[in-house]
Amino acid sequence: MKKILALVLAMVMMLSFAACGGENTENGGAADVAPVEGTPEELIEKIYAELETVPEFPVMTMNLADMDAEAFPMYTGLADNSKVKEAAFSEAMMGSQAYSMVIVRLNDAADSESVATEMVNGIDTRKWICVEADDLVVAAYGDVVMLYMVDSTFGLSSENAVAAFNTVCGGEATVYTR
Repeated sequence: MKKILALVLAMVMMLSFAACGGENTENGGAADVAPVEGTPEELIEKIYAELETVPEFPVMTMNLADMDAEAFPMYTGLADNSKVKEAAFSEAMMGSQAYSMVIVRLNDAADSESVATEMVNGIDTRKWICVEADDLVVAAYGDVVMLYMVDSTFGLSSENAVAAFNTVCGGEATVYTR
């Protein structure tokens, strides 16, 4: 009887470890996703190549390392860059166009959910003062997070940006919205 009880308890313990041990890898979870190759600037260019509709106005892509620490929150919505390995943004070259794409590569993919949540809640969709982005999304896949916001009257959409991001990443990203 003791042997049977010990065997049953051992099986219950094994099943409980199996049920609790796995990390969520669906929809861009941090574990077991193939790494996304390229710098943030290269990823932005790859996303543009995949987009069905691109901005009709000229855009510039810049590395956020070239910006001062005070500008970092304005582009990313993050309070600081402590969890960020590298980042870049793409915005209209001139004028007040409510358009921004930001790619952030994290030091640790395990931070993707907290960083994405902080970005979607921290970004100012009126940072251009006289115009506002009404379409905002943040998507995370592994150690890469994309923020995309736009004034939808330009005929651009975050849905298309997420589809392009998924293609570039080679998987299904986790999407965050307000």
